[in-house]
Amino acid sequence: MIQDQLASQLGLSKSYLDRLAKSASYRYREYKIPKKSGGERVIHHPARELKLIQYWLLHNLLQKLPVHVLATAYRKGSSIKMNADMHTANNYLLRVDFKDFFHSLTSVDISFLLSRNPQIFPAVPENADIDFINRIVSRHGTLTIGAPTSPLLSNAIMFDFDKEWSERVQSAQVTYTRYADDLYFSTNQGNVLQTVLQELEEYLKQMKSPRLTINNSKTAFSSRKWRRLAAGLVLTSDRKISIGRKKKRMLKAWVNNLKLNRLTPTEVGTLRGWIAYLQAVEPLFVVALQRKYELDFKSESTWKL
Repeated sequence: MIQDQLASQLGLSKSYLDRLAKSASYRYREYKIPKKSGGERVIHHPARELKLIQYWLLHNLLQKLPVHVLATAYRKGSSIKMNADMHTANNYLLRVDFKDFFHSLTSVDISFLLSRNPQIFPAVPENADIDFINRIVSRHGTLTIGAPTSPLLSNAIMFDFDKEWSERVQSAQVTYTRYADDLYFSTNQGNVLQTVLQELEEYLKQMKSPRLTINNSKTAFSSRKWRRLAAGLVLTSDRKISIGRKKKRMLKAWVNNLKLNRLTPTEVGTLRGWIAYLQAVEPLFVVALQRKYELDFKSESTWKL
């Protein structure tokens, strides 16, 4: 049993692990962070002892679960840039957002996933193993934002969905990717994506696991003539990727203030994070900033106040 392995490797008693699993849903600290679109996002951060077990499960079992190559979030080697790159060559883009994604993925979905993937276990899994894992990785019967196991589990639960839709739209010359709870469909064929959306709506009504709902307020059609966004990145009319003019203006002002020593330590840290992000997403803009303001972002002296 999984609890035997945990007890042996972590030096914990099985009775303690059993108590931990039974009380896991109550071992989270809740806090809220503002959303860019307005409102607040609720985070549930697991207590230290629970997080330890979650990380053990993640590294020893759950990382063996299959994840589709077109799931571009929470996966080593993938990124928002990779997600956007898949759509730059196409003129038309559809974005579909799932409502309350993590909380829509339930204990039923987790049990179904684990029972279909016995190869991740060192021995034939027992019902007790699946029940124990379920209690450890879920909070009140759903995945939660904040647990280290949630991102990978969400991708694994969505594997069949990703496979179905990547294959389903291929014949219509439509490109599909999923970045967390956002689906992206793009094509060079006019009047195709509306049909894709209608088929998706019907498909979700019939899907039993997981049970997902489209957030209609965030469904967006766009074309090369207009501003196309993919996971926060702009797909430009010349088929490139950009962070967008507004963010570039903001960063130019921040870099100028950095050179004039006008940033607070917190602002310096934020800007440094932006530069690291840009190196992966739009490196030529980093080069342009360094030339214009005569700074070397790789030098520690640049960041000292």
